[in-house]
Amino acid sequence: MNVRHASLSLWCLALAACSSGGEAAAEHGSGHGTEARGEHEGEDHDEHEGGDGHEGDSHGEEAGEEREEVRLSAEAIVRSGIRVGRAERRALGGGTAIPAEVQFEASSTAHVGPLAPGRLSKVLVGLGDRVRRNQLLAVLSSSDVSDVRARMAQVRVRLAAAEAAVRRQEQLSREGIGAQRALVEAQAQADEMRAETVGLRRQLAVYGSRGGGVQLVAPIDGVVVHIHATLGEMATPDEPAFVITDPTRVWVRGNVPELEIARVALDAVAIVRVHAYPELALDGRVSYVAPALDEETRSLAIRVTLDAADARLRSGLFGTIELLGAGRDARVVAVPTDAVATLQGQQVVFVPVANEPNTFAPLVVELGRRAGGYVEVRSGLAEGAAVVTSGGFTLKSALSTSELSEGHEH
Repeated sequence: MNVRHASLSLWCLALAACSSGGEAAAEHGSGHGTEARGEHEGEDHDEHEGGDGHEGDSHGEEAGEEREEVRLSAEAIVRSGIRVGRAERRALGGGTAIPAEVQFEASSTAHVGPLAPGRLSKVLVGLGDRVRRNQLLAVLSSSDVSDVRARMAQVRVRLAAAEAAVRRQEQLSREGIGAQRALVEAQAQADEMRAETVGLRRQLAVYGSRGGGVQLVAPIDGVVVHIHATLGEMATPDEPAFVITDPTRVWVRGNVPELEIARVALDAVAIVRVHAYPELALDGRVSYVAPALDEETRSLAIRVTLDAADARLRSGLFGTIELLGAGRDARVVAVPTDAVATLQGQQVVFVPVANEPNTFAPLVVELGRRAGGYVEVRSGLAEGAAVVTSGGFTLKSALSTSELSEGHEH
């Protein structure tokens, strides 16, 4: 098998073509500014045959199929704008794309604030901090909570007196001096004090009173995405001091135009793309369809739940929802149109060569439909395969120039 390598430097292309004889390459290389070197399976055979070397070349080509490769430096790859992506499934036809916005799931967001106004005495987290459930966020002092605790102390004193009265009436009853009615009344009063104590204790627990202050704790695992808590200021129930959300749980909201609502159905398949990350194509399903159209926009609100969220997604990102009218079968393996080149009359894409860093080889593919800057790959390239998505023209030029150089040698 013959292998041709073309090396691209940072400032210029230096192309190398294969040849069976190093002397022939030296004769012509100086006139073209290229370095030609060859690797042939039949070189030993050529030495034994002798002659002018052409007979050996013919034998080498017949021995195996020629494989072309382009090898570049890391700097050249960056300078030439060569990028590698993946062949992915897309909806090239039959789908409807609508504007969309990424949002946090309501069930994954918690607003944390006091149930009674108070002054913040400790703030233990900041914006962007990751917190765990039941983690302490802040401590505040509240006059309302102090009043409840004062009532609690009073009730405990009265309860102690009521329990003492019960014990005294029980003693008198055993001695036959006290009346049964007095004992019953003392027990009722003690029970009333116990019930009031339990109620006040629960009220303090609801307020978050522990260890002399009101504690604000995280109800869920997540990240602090909003904070309105400054040391020494008043915190009130009207505005949450902290907003915590789980960034991995998001959904996508879209508005379907009135003329397209026939394509919408619960559990319908959709593909979500965001403008910030064009390479992302996230599978999902329609999990909510509004019962009525918005009167102003004449559109129908829908929500798509993603099969697997990407860590780069952020609430507020804009993008599109592709509604697939025929389900997942409407998607085909596709690559950007810029990834396709024509070599010797064949449609090819360039793919990285395994175990050969910065080396690429053309791969013949069969193409299908084109739409939206993408082209269907019917055969030759599997879903998820690595492929050069940008800069293929540079690789094609390298191979084409290498072929011309080889033709001059012969």
